[in-house]
Amino acid sequence: MPYMPGGGKNQVQTLETLLSAVVTQEGRVAAMVDLGDGVQRELRDAVKQVAPAGLIAHLDREHLDVSEEARLWMYSRDPHDLLAIFHRHVRFVGELLHALADGARTVRELMDVAAREYQLQWTTLDQVRRRVTWMSALGLVEYKTNTHIGLTDAGRKAVTGLQLGGPEQRPRTAATVTNVPEPPQPIAALVKGLTPEVLMGRNSSLGYIPRGNGETEIVESLYLLVNASSPSISRADLLAFAQRTFELSESSFSAVMTTLNKSGLLEQTGFNIYSPSEPATAWLETQSTLDLVLILHRRFLFMLEIIPLLAEFDRAPDLARAAYAHYGMARVDVGGVRTRLQLLKAAGLIEERANWRYQPTPLGERIALEIPIQTALDEYDDETNGFDQPSRDHGPSPANKLALELESAAVAGDSPIRLEKAVAESFSYLGFEARHIGGGGKTDVLATVDNPDGKPVRVILDAKAARSGTVNEGAVSFDTLSEHKEKHHADFVALVGPGFDSGRVRARAEQNGVALVTVNELCRTLRRHETTPRSPSAYLGLVDSRPGARKDLESGWSHAERRIMLLSQVVAVLAQEAREADDVTHGALSADQIYLIVRDEIDPRPSTKDIEEVLQFLEHPLIASIAHATGSAGRSITYRLIDAPGLVAAKVEALGRSIARVDMEN
Repeated sequence: MPYMPGGGKNQVQTLETLLSAVVTQEGRVAAMVDLGDGVQRELRDAVKQVAPAGLIAHLDREHLDVSEEARLWMYSRDPHDLLAIFHRHVRFVGELLHALADGARTVRELMDVAAREYQLQWTTLDQVRRRVTWMSALGLVEYKTNTHIGLTDAGRKAVTGLQLGGPEQRPRTAATVTNVPEPPQPIAALVKGLTPEVLMGRNSSLGYIPRGNGETEIVESLYLLVNASSPSISRADLLAFAQRTFELSESSFSAVMTTLNKSGLLEQTGFNIYSPSEPATAWLETQSTLDLVLILHRRFLFMLEIIPLLAEFDRAPDLARAAYAHYGMARVDVGGVRTRLQLLKAAGLIEERANWRYQPTPLGERIALEIPIQTALDEYDDETNGFDQPSRDHGPSPANKLALELESAAVAGDSPIRLEKAVAESFSYLGFEARHIGGGGKTDVLATVDNPDGKPVRVILDAKAARSGTVNEGAVSFDTLSEHKEKHHADFVALVGPGFDSGRVRARAEQNGVALVTVNELCRTLRRHETTPRSPSAYLGLVDSRPGARKDLESGWSHAERRIMLLSQVVAVLAQEAREADDVTHGALSADQIYLIVRDEIDPRPSTKDIEEVLQFLEHPLIASIAHATGSAGRSITYRLIDAPGLVAAKVEALGRSIARVDMEN
């Protein structure tokens, strides 16, 4: 199920923005679009989330279009039309609504229904939460309590018109395979040597392969490069061939050479002279993509292991997370998994049953049984969540303790002071000077923070608990809130509660300039602040009632998270290269080479300038964890990690501890 930038309640609006941009930009994949979070991204990246849901049609390599059924929804703006699209293309959409027909359920109960009745063995709550978010945005479901979701009247009406069951896996089209083709002797010897130790010690990163658009072009690219090296070739001549054939830059060619060496397809036979290895020579003779996959399976983690795992995860992002958690991958390498899927598909081991969703073929199932594959390292964690999803981690962290108290106090209608105190403590955690006042005729919480110019900004916070999970109009006196604002010379007024009546309360709040903050929003803010802290003044966007305030907060936060993610990706890539140093890169990579490896891991794609800034940070004397080498004329500067990732983290933590002591002393 898609999940788009801008937060849960803005999913439909963001989708409208995206589809309208596709139309107005005539589907040019390189055209830029802002989805409301302040980030400019190419259309090719912006549509990745929604394309599998039947909303986008690809015309050619450079153009895409809105699907016919999506155009109908854009014209009608009828929630039922969008529901029909999702139900047709995405499993467990109408089925989720049907599961709520007999009464409200929690997200975990809905996940149990998906597993028990529809064979969707999800290991986290993320996919159910995404569906609930969309159904809520469409007005089909609502939170009846803080944890229980139920149907609205529109949702009950929608259920009656849906055929349940969802798209099942397509019937097999291939005949049952009784025998696996016998590989040539050099490749068979590789397979025979696949012990558990060998499987665990394989390379993590597949590396860069020059290619166009499509599965066969990956295989063709490797074939052309290896064939050009037969019987032998100098590095300079192979560079010239690659530049003619693929229009590669010299830095990109270095990344290709790293891939060819790590894969065992090429080996160095003299000074700057390369030849195909014995297994690669055998592959050139058979031209069997299956033989190529077997060679790569010997050298790279998570190759044939994908096949049996498709029973649980059938898309690249989910497979990449599983590979990182349970198969020793150095990072969540979605691009690398996509390349593996394309290779497996070209070999006839898997097939695409829907847009970017895969299932094994009979040959693939047989291969996975006969060829040794790595065993998963441990069991799956049932509570892994992303930044944008509410977490139920019961660990001892301060943010989580505050969030759990907020969630409990929000529905404790007989003890309203609990929520007032929890709100005060939460804003103190976010960096405000927050004071609980309470009592008859007084404001609940007064919070103060300095803005970026150093001027104090005051916020009135009114907390309303509700056993039902919804704060109704009768529980709020907007006149009193205005009086409190005037009395304390406050700049902002916010109302905090478990949920708000979608009618009068929201309208009155908008008229009176009062921001509505749900407990779930505040909990997500606390947990997100714990992983990616922001300056306290940034959180004024949470209590500012102006329409663009939340978007500004989200935009800045998302940008900070992407930079932190990029930092970890760069360290992971350089660490991998340092471990597997060869005569081509000597364990060092340029910013351009790093870009080729990480570009598909972060949305929107980072720029080389972003990567260079990360490298400068790691090279700064306070960290001093990388060294650079200036190449000869025309060659890029390359960077080599000189510390283990754990030591890099320890250096950064030491800086934090040093600064924290200043805070404690004051």
